[in-house]
Amino acid sequence: FDATVRPLVLLARKGGGHDSVRAATVRGGDGASDPGAFLARNGFALPLSRLSAGGWALARPELLRLRDKIERAGTPLGEYAKGGMYRGILTGLNAAFVIDSDTRDRLIAEDPKSAELIKPWLRGRDIRRWRANWGGLYAIAIASSANASWPWSGKPEGEAATIFKQEYPRVYAHLAPYEKQLKKRQDKGRFFWELRACAYYDKFSESKIIYPEIAEEMRAFLDQGKRITNNKCFIIPSNNAFLLAVLNSKILDFWFRISLPCLDDPFDGGDMEFRGVFMARAPIPSARPAVKKRLAALANRVQSVRQANPAADTTPLEAEIDEAIRALYGIDERDIALIGKLPRP
Repeated sequence: FDATVRPLVLLARKGGGHDSVRAATVRGGDGASDPGAFLARNGFALPLSRLSAGGWALARPELLRLRDKIERAGTPLGEYAKGGMYRGILTGLNAAFVIDSDTRDRLIAEDPKSAELIKPWLRGRDIRRWRANWGGLYAIAIASSANASWPWSGKPEGEAATIFKQEYPRVYAHLAPYEKQLKKRQDKGRFFWELRACAYYDKFSESKIIYPEIAEEMRAFLDQGKRITNNKCFIIPSNNAFLLAVLNSKILDFWFRISLPCLDDPFDGGDMEFRGVFMARAPIPSARPAVKKRLAALANRVQSVRQANPAADTTPLEAEIDEAIRALYGIDERDIALIGKLPRP
């Protein structure tokens, strides 16, 4: 199988008096036989000022200038969302906590109170643009006593287990066979049946934008339900459909590809890392209330159509979104032409 971490050989020679380096983008087997000749034909000068301690973007200067233009027109997402970007849940033992529909139905049929602890479960692979391709899975989501008040909270372990068994007998019976494994987890709560301590469990019960941690494109959708996600997703607690439109727009798609870490070529099917620390820098443009309202309505319409029919053609609606967002970033026809020349996965 192909490695997800690509080797990089960096050749450097000590010297001075240079204010730029020569770089080239290599795709496929281009340049493999004679790298020097390939660099001479296809290379470009990259100012040393672009090689900062914060990371290198080995891209043509015109692309970096366009990236800078987009950033100047927006507020960093971390500031815009007031730091509200959260990673999904790590159970420590999915075999115990993640169940299918049949198991969920059986547990609730045998004890209706079990429904209080069982939530729809989304994985990173389930997230698509404007929708979720839900796999029919659920999670037994019992927040740690460090974050939630339960009838067994603060009790000695033996007494706590007895109370848990009395309160949720069928869920207890399901988890009990995994007790030894659950106790060995590093990611556990105060008791073996609890999830790890997490200060933001309540955020999963709110409206939220969900997107995957790693993907070849941004895939965001607005979840109005009480679904929880695994640790391969991030959530932004918000009902902001305008923000959803921006995240799924073509302009921000360009910014992602030129700015985020990527496993392989971001313009040739490589998977980008949308982790919170990187996404916090994503520029979100300002807009008048009327424009925000219009874009939010368009985003909600696209999502509604795509959820009802994943194969539906929403290209005209998305083109309308992209045109409006382009104006918010001050992107002109030359910029659009430049972006249009770039390859896509």
